[in-house]
Amino acid sequence: MGGNLSLDPKFDEKRIRLKEIIKERGIIIKDVTLSSNKKSHFYYDIKSIVSDPEGATLIGELMLTEIQRIEPKTRAVGGLELGAIAIATTIVCSSYPLESKNSVSGFFVRKSVKTYGLEKRIEGIVQDPVVVVDDVITTGNSVLEAVTALRSQRINTVNIMCVIDRQSNENLLIENNLKFYSLFKHSEFADYINSKVESNIK
Repeated sequence: MGGNLSLDPKFDEKRIRLKEIIKERGIIIKDVTLSSNKKSHFYYDIKSIVSDPEGATLIGELMLTEIQRIEPKTRAVGGLELGAIAIATTIVCSSYPLESKNSVSGFFVRKSVKTYGLEKRIEGIVQDPVVVVDDVITTGNSVLEAVTALRSQRINTVNIMCVIDRQSNENLLIENNLKFYSLFKHSEFADYINSKVESNIK
């Protein structure tokens, strides 16, 4: 993505800065098992980035700009616990104090329904149309779970947005004809990651 100057004159500048931060602190070169149970030589640690003031601000502002481009009438953002909560919160905070028609509310989808209290599966404020967000999409399983929960509540206008698309060959969103958007794609970091992996092997 990029070039959304009409919505945010500093969009490209912010995106370049966030990319630098991800390279500096958000890419861990280590043999790991992903949530999809796939093995990888690296890990995108976006949760650390969104826990940092500068990283959180950049992610919130950039994703809000992209969401407004994708669907200007978006009223709520959220996704499956736990990964989507911080991302959604940064976007909600970035939308304030915009005009009420441009601000967004937040929600999150529980992995299972509470057995106490209001016994909700979806917490927060859900207003159609929504954007389901996540930090990294590999197979898209957690996003698909959130979309399914929303549709069960008759929330049908659902877009999907993540920070990084790992560009996996096995993506449930693509298999289910669900279009999704990302701030970055793995291919933008691939050369950097490969050089780090090779240096570790040496």
